[in-house]
Amino acid sequence: MAREPAQRGKPAPAARPDSAEPERQRPAPVRASLVFLGGALIALVAPPLAAGVFTDQGPAALITVALVELLLVWAITAWWLRRRRLRWADVGLSTRHWVRDSALGAAVVVPRLLLEFGVLVPMAGGADSAEVREVLDNAAAGGAALAATLALGVIGGGIAEELYFRGFLIKALPEAFRRRRRAVGVAATVSVLLFGLLHVPAGGPEAASIAVAGLVYVGLFLLTGRLTAPMVSHCLWNTAAVAAVLALYG
Repeated sequence: MAREPAQRGKPAPAARPDSAEPERQRPAPVRASLVFLGGALIALVAPPLAAGVFTDQGPAALITVALVELLLVWAITAWWLRRRRLRWADVGLSTRHWVRDSALGAAVVVPRLLLEFGVLVPMAGGADSAEVREVLDNAAAGGAALAATLALGVIGGGIAEELYFRGFLIKALPEAFRRRRRAVGVAATVSVLLFGLLHVPAGGPEAASIAVAGLVYVGLFLLTGRLTAPMVSHCLWNTAAVAAVLALYG
């Protein structure tokens, strides 16, 4: 009897939070996916659409689009990292092994040029293909237009797209998922698919070219875990492809 009050006064064991926590965390992957898709529309789809509707696509407009894309991608990524308490290294921005990674990214450009201009561009019509005509038209418009095209390819493509479609999507976003390894695999596949949709291929050869590009950049990122190799490869490719068009068809 003397022990009874002590037993009654003994505090009840705290409720286990494990049962409620999965319910609170379950929507996180959905929110993360919506953040990514919304960010892609805002940062990489809206600026070129706005430029096409409200401007004449002159050199100033192309450079503005490139800078706006980079600024928006940087802002969205920075917000996500701060929200998830991650670092920029968690999207693959690192100076580790940058010489080796740069060499690796540059090395894949040459075989891609051989495939592109030895097989895919001739299949697409050669000088009459849409991509070749676009480069030649920009070159005919003058040095400023050609420089702006290169700036868009390097800043908006090589830097902004790689940061978003590789670093953010494949490395930072899966942190919100319980099964991270599976999420990385899904994110890599989505990265290739969305990269292709963003570039709107005009036909079969163009679609193959974009698919090869997406697979190369994803492969470089997964192989190194850093953005240096895909960024260098993307920037060099966009520059080398313009130079090849001018040399072969200009």
